[in-house]
Amino acid sequence: MNNKSNNNTTTYKYTNKRRKNGHMISTFTIANKTYSIRLSSHAQQRLQQRQLDLYQVTGSILSLGEKTITAYSGSNRDIFIMDKVNNFSIVCNISVYTITIVTVIDSADCWIKQGTTAINL
Repeated sequence: MNNKSNNNTTTYKYTNKRRKNGHMISTFTIANKTYSIRLSSHAQQRLQQRQLDLYQVTGSILSLGEKTITAYSGSNRDIFIMDKVNNFSIVCNISVYTITIVTVIDSADCWIKQGTTAINL
């Protein structure tokens, strides 16, 4: 939380330190709106540990398609993508124009946290 004092009033600016944007790995455009795909440091560690291919993970996100991506854009909800063909799952968060990969799992059969939207590919 950052504090700013101005004329005897204090304004508090809240920043969510739990959710980090990560570094950008790709961009794409849908209906003249540019989206970025970002990889959290946790997801990067899991990709290496589980020997998963970043291109397959990115491809699975893109395979959601225009309709699904725009429907969840701005929802700030966690999306659980189960790729049964490649046998892995992705947890990502879709904010307005940013898709952040939170983690990847080396199985397509996983328990899904309540409140998370699950999508089978």
